[in-house]
Amino acid sequence: MKEYLIFAAVCLLAGWVHVLRLILLCTLVLTMVGCSRMSESWKEEVRLSDGRLIVVKRTAKGTITRDIAMRATGWKPKETTLRIAQVDGAAKPPVWRSFLIPVVIDYDPASSTWSVVATYMWCSTWYDMGRPTSPYVQYISVGGEAWRVVPLQPGWAGRRANLLTDIRPAGEPRIVREADKEMRWHRESDRYKSVLTTWKTKC
Repeated sequence: MKEYLIFAAVCLLAGWVHVLRLILLCTLVLTMVGCSRMSESWKEEVRLSDGRLIVVKRTAKGTITRDIAMRATGWKPKETTLRIAQVDGAAKPPVWRSFLIPVVIDYDPASSTWSVVATYMWCSTWYDMGRPTSPYVQYISVGGEAWRVVPLQPGWAGRRANLLTDIRPAGEPRIVREADKEMRWHRESDRYKSVLTTWKTKC
């Protein structure tokens, strides 16, 4: 009888150890998934082509990519937004939102048109877009109306980027200054530095 009780106690203890291992494993997985979510917001100084310096509000939501040691190596966007405050003499557009990364924003007073040129970050996004010949998508808002996609206009070829594209998964400061972006701009790949006329995809 004594041996039976000892055996039962050992089995019960082994069962509890197994349950505790499962709980710890589930907790670890949930923690890793939770830590992989990214949701950042910041303000950013932007220089328009007419020389004006404006401030835009930005957000970036997505999933942080990690190496085998769980160190953040980058991120995969799910949504990015641009909110433009009222600018003197310019129609205020609605919030711009997309799964693409905005590279350039500008305003044309002659046509009361805001424009955003954006590009993809991941090959899977390019595939989902139908493998277009250009890596860029142009959005316009005329007179404060809703944003719509238009063919990339020739005047944008070669335009230098004025938006932050190397968004850090760990977060950005409350406000990103123009000088800070200039320092980081040099480390970017060519597709994010300016609107290219020719490009070769690695996808």
